[in-house]
Amino acid sequence: MDASLCLLWQYVFSPASIVGLIAFVLVFYVQQEYRNRQRYANIPPGPKPWPIVGNFGGFLVPSFILKRFAHNRKEFAKIVSNPLSPQAGLVEMSKLYGNIFSIFVGPQLMVVLTGYDAVRDAMLNHPEVFSDRPHIPLVTIITKRKGIVFAPYGPLWRTNRKFCHSTLRSFGFGKLSLEPCILEGLTMIKTELQSLIETAGPSGIDLTPLISNAVSNVISSLSLGQRFHHQDQEFRTMLDLMSHGLEISVNTSILLVNIFPWLYYLPCGVFKELRHAEIDITAFLKKIIARHRATLDPENPRDFIDMYLVEMLAKQKENNSEENLFSEDDLFYIIGDLFIAGTDTTTNSVLWSILYMSLYPDVQEKVQQEIDAVVGSERVPSLTDKGSLPYTEATIMEVQRMTVVVPLSIPHMASETTEFRGYTIPKGTVIIPNLWSVHRDPTVWENPDDFNPGRFLDEQGKLLRKDCFIPFGIGRRVCMGEQLAKMELFLMFTSLMQAFTFRLPEGKSTPSMHGRFGLTLAPCPFTSVIRDTAAMAFFTRQSIRTLSTSAALNAAIKHVTIIGGGLMGAGIAQVAASTGHSVVLVDTSEDILKKSTKGIEASLKRVAKKKFAEKPEDGEAFVQKVLKNVSTSSDAVSVVQDTDLVVEAIVENLKVKQDLFGALDKVAPERTIFASNTSSLPIADIASSTARLDRFGGLHFFNPVPMMKLVEVIKAPATSQQTFDALLEFSKALGKHPVSCKDTPGFIVNRLLVPYMMEAIRLHERGHGSKEDIDVAMKLGAGYPMGPFELLDYVGLDTSKFIIDGWHAMDPDNPLFAPSPLLNKLVSEGKLGKKTGQGFYKHK
Repeated sequence: MDASLCLLWQYVFSPASIVGLIAFVLVFYVQQEYRNRQRYANIPPGPKPWPIVGNFGGFLVPSFILKRFAHNRKEFAKIVSNPLSPQAGLVEMSKLYGNIFSIFVGPQLMVVLTGYDAVRDAMLNHPEVFSDRPHIPLVTIITKRKGIVFAPYGPLWRTNRKFCHSTLRSFGFGKLSLEPCILEGLTMIKTELQSLIETAGPSGIDLTPLISNAVSNVISSLSLGQRFHHQDQEFRTMLDLMSHGLEISVNTSILLVNIFPWLYYLPCGVFKELRHAEIDITAFLKKIIARHRATLDPENPRDFIDMYLVEMLAKQKENNSEENLFSEDDLFYIIGDLFIAGTDTTTNSVLWSILYMSLYPDVQEKVQQEIDAVVGSERVPSLTDKGSLPYTEATIMEVQRMTVVVPLSIPHMASETTEFRGYTIPKGTVIIPNLWSVHRDPTVWENPDDFNPGRFLDEQGKLLRKDCFIPFGIGRRVCMGEQLAKMELFLMFTSLMQAFTFRLPEGKSTPSMHGRFGLTLAPCPFTSVIRDTAAMAFFTRQSIRTLSTSAALNAAIKHVTIIGGGLMGAGIAQVAASTGHSVVLVDTSEDILKKSTKGIEASLKRVAKKKFAEKPEDGEAFVQKVLKNVSTSSDAVSVVQDTDLVVEAIVENLKVKQDLFGALDKVAPERTIFASNTSSLPIADIASSTARLDRFGGLHFFNPVPMMKLVEVIKAPATSQQTFDALLEFSKALGKHPVSCKDTPGFIVNRLLVPYMMEAIRLHERGHGSKEDIDVAMKLGAGYPMGPFELLDYVGLDTSKFIIDGWHAMDPDNPLFAPSPLLNKLVSEGKLGKKTGQGFYKHK
């Protein structure tokens, strides 16, 4: 046996064998070089790769060897000297090779996009080519390329993303209705902090567990149907494992798995840590899915998991080609994606914001002053406050710009060989959009390395929206949870700033602002010294103001200002004046005001002719008495300085309404109630331009106002009960029958009526019935005075199109809000219904 081993040893390490091995390696290397030169003839420039490991060798080889032997040692030295910030190192490389350059990880070609222009061009102008996900061995081992985040671009991904988006929205995702769920977690944070402040020493408090738990419980409520206490050990362990897994997933040793996949299964070091994290997270989530499956009631789904299981069972029963698009395996990975995307990124954003406020106390103080002035201390901040807190929102955006929690995005892949900006991008190339570089791009940001919230404000202090601000990515792979993350970040930041002041412990070094690079960019560990900031002086002023406003609201509405002299505005003015109210009708056009006044007079004469048929002189007196209650003006600002109620009835354009109310809010008395007659726009959105969210509601009248008894009184989330009651009493004083409604799209009538009319159009479009037959059927079968097409022509096709387009933009996956090609065609041709002489029918 020993002799055999000796012979084998001599053979393997004989000069001939060694020479043969060297010759084989050389031939293989030359052959690969030849093939690569053919395939990569016109790729973007970049450093020359090392054999086998590619440019990854720059991270593995000691720097003293690089300086002596490595190709392109300057750019590698820059990255190696700053291993915590590879995104910045890649920017340094772009200065040598341009905004589009190539690197190799092993044999895999990667193209790095640097700066806003390159990223925008690739993601928006070439979405079909650059929306795929690469076959990265490490990702494939862990995710099986399932779920949403890492799934390949195709039918399965589109089906899952569409289902997730529509299902989560049905549970409040991205809507105001989710606010209480977020605030519940904030209440827990503030309660815990107030307790910890009393016992914390000068070393400060680590906020990470509290923030992480509050954020994760929002997505847990939506997807798992339950909340977890921050001390729940099993849940806490899962969150820690997710966070740690994301951090070590870009460890240099772990990245070697992409070159040598077998390394993942080594029973040691970070390989073992990542594998055990995967196993434990899998066990936790699969246990919850199994519990849902065992208690599933298809008629009453509780959360996202239930909805998915119901859909999966339905597809299985249908036994069609889509049955494989829904499986428990996919469900597991989707839930994992929701947790990772919905927890780690937002948690890190909140922590970064607290760290920056600790480092910039002047900014923190300015944010607190704005919150005190707008929100006060009696209530917690609401999403409806966003429009009134421009500096606060600008500060949040500046923190996001400085940190970019997913700095290198999730890698994309070229799904086919394509030409891009003069270069050939071969099929299968990994595309790295360097989002960090976009937000430090000196061509679009002035002094990009300076922390300056003012860059997001204009000269009047209003918030600026910038196309180059894309912390959630851009294109078809933009983060699905963007709206939820914005909601959470705004509410958590404003609530914490309202209640506490943060600073770093004295005597401790400032944490590195490079952060901890992982799949997400987390701040380096830090603690905060926290002070409870109960502003008693402001609280007293706010209480006095509240009491005086309350007293004013309890008084009856006598003086009314109507903004908008069109048919609706004139009708509201006539009814209000007829019931003894002092009315000012306002419009920028004197011609419209004259026409409106004549219209009111003519309408009143018709009423008087019927009501006082036997005593014409009483009828004339009635007309003159009512007309004395109506005056007109083209200057809204001067009129509202002494009015109890402003009712807006202008064009259905959100910005125009916001600008109007924003201007009036500055001059109207505190007692004045604002109301919009909008038929389709959210009251909360209109009110956001003012500082009187509690004194803002909706009064939706119906045309013709003097004849229609109904008024929809809308209570937005921030509308006070006193304001709502005042609007109800005002409607009754007009002789109307008010109905109450929450701030939901279309309120009651239009929410039911517009989808009804749209479905009638779709029936006609599909050839299932003529417009005449559909109208007759609904009049005779349902007892409606008008058929849907007659009603569409009466309402106005442009009005109906505007409403449905607005709803579709807010909820694109809702089939009730789908636009109609036929309606769009008629509107584009100017056939708007009765008012233009032709719509679905011709009118004389």
